[in-house]
Amino acid sequence: MINDFKQLLKRGKKLPCRRLAVAGADDADVISAVYQAESLGLVSPILIGNEIKIKELLRKIPSKADIIKADRKEDAAAQAVKMIRDGKADFLMKGMIDTGTLLKAVVNRDTGIRKAPVLSHVAVLSVPNFNRLLIATDCAMIITPTCEEKIRIIENALTVARALGIIIPKVGVLSLTEKINPKIPSSIEADMLAQYFAPRDDVIVEGPFALDNVISENAARRKGITGKVAGAADILVFPGIEAGNIFYKTVVYFAGCVPTGIIVGAKCPIVLTSRADSEQAKLYSIILAMVVHGETVNISH
Repeated sequence: MINDFKQLLKRGKKLPCRRLAVAGADDADVISAVYQAESLGLVSPILIGNEIKIKELLRKIPSKADIIKADRKEDAAAQAVKMIRDGKADFLMKGMIDTGTLLKAVVNRDTGIRKAPVLSHVAVLSVPNFNRLLIATDCAMIITPTCEEKIRIIENALTVARALGIIIPKVGVLSLTEKINPKIPSSIEADMLAQYFAPRDDVIVEGPFALDNVISENAARRKGITGKVAGAADILVFPGIEAGNIFYKTVVYFAGCVPTGIIVGAKCPIVLTSRADSEQAKLYSIILAMVVHGETVNISH
């Protein structure tokens, strides 16, 4: 099982070099992260965007990246998606382009690459002084997911968990409280989700949980909370994007967490990080997408 980003990198280095299409590559931080991945022998970059700016940014970097001209962000997104459809690239990365612009191309009925019924954001977080990687979802995409959408969100997160070597992922569905309260809809939905997944033997889903009860064995024990997920969750499922996004940014800015983020549910993983995320976060997001893509390829074959 992969417990930290050093192990993630080690796993990525064992995979074949992948072709990475970057939509909106005309950004210094994006190119720097992509070049790091290239210099490690992980990816062969395809940089799509403002050709003049990309060449200027590459002037002092010995990259062998291919450059594809796209003056408009919409064109960059469309060309990146087309490369996936045509088999000319293995996975995607969002560069200096709005998420909505990229996703519009991804989900286009005629030319897109949607695969699952729901696309969702999956973050993998390396939190200092924590003994494992944490998977959090959805922190950046679906604003107010329905119970049915949360089922799909969990399924997408399971893809990432299994790529990290977690055989039977433990999923904690979060709410304000660990008790079902008719005045707190998220607590009712958490119980519904736990019941939905209960018959399966390839995943353990429990809830509702308050946050402390799924990450701290001591907190769970002191509150008398039992179950296989209490204090031991691999995946945190948030009630909505507000809670997920606030958690994501809190652990980054207050706890020094290194985050990674990808979109799951398309024909390939899509690297999607915040524009404010560090170069390191972008690099590890590329590696995460590679590892998830590699696991998906193995399963399909």
